[in-house]
Amino acid sequence: MFKFLSSEAPSLTPQQIARSFRRLGWIGFWLQALLGFIPILVVVAEVLYKPGQQQTGGFSVGLWLAIACLIILFFSIYWCFRYTRLANKLEMRELRPTKSRVIQDLKLGLVANIGIMMIAVLIALLRVGGLTFQMLRLPQGATVIAPNQVGTTIAQGAMISPSNMIAIQAMVNAIAAGLVGVIVALLLLNRVGKHRSSDD
Repeated sequence: MFKFLSSEAPSLTPQQIARSFRRLGWIGFWLQALLGFIPILVVVAEVLYKPGQQQTGGFSVGLWLAIACLIILFFSIYWCFRYTRLANKLEMRELRPTKSRVIQDLKLGLVANIGIMMIAVLIALLRVGGLTFQMLRLPQGATVIAPNQVGTTIAQGAMISPSNMIAIQAMVNAIAAGLVGVIVALLLLNRVGKHRSSDD
């Protein structure tokens, strides 16, 4: 059942490895593109349509981290597409890169996706921690009262807004996209590791 963990697995041909690169590259590309859609929208909306009080203050640390995370995510999406192009080279003997070069490319993809997950987790810790602090400032036993009702008051910033939930969903999507990239890179590293050839 767990043949991929066995060190005694049979050696794979470059054509079999190329098929894995093509299949997993497209799976990674489309999954990361779909998962990255919400984070892209959230960051673009945050940059273009900031609330009035933040217009003069510049970008926050969280926003800079989110932009860095998206840049790495774009790179990772491209890198998954690059795996499909690498599959074409692996099939042709005259264009075939060395095994060490392929492993180096896979390690770069792995590091990029780990970077996505680390930055997204850091942003999530900051954002959820801030929301938790807001909720802890409410008096115990407080009930949520809809604003705009006559005779009711609510503390500014005390409620969690839909935009907060969308931002949290964007962070979860970014972590999931990074996880997809890590899984693809690890599976391909495993496949390349099963190729034993004297000319590599």
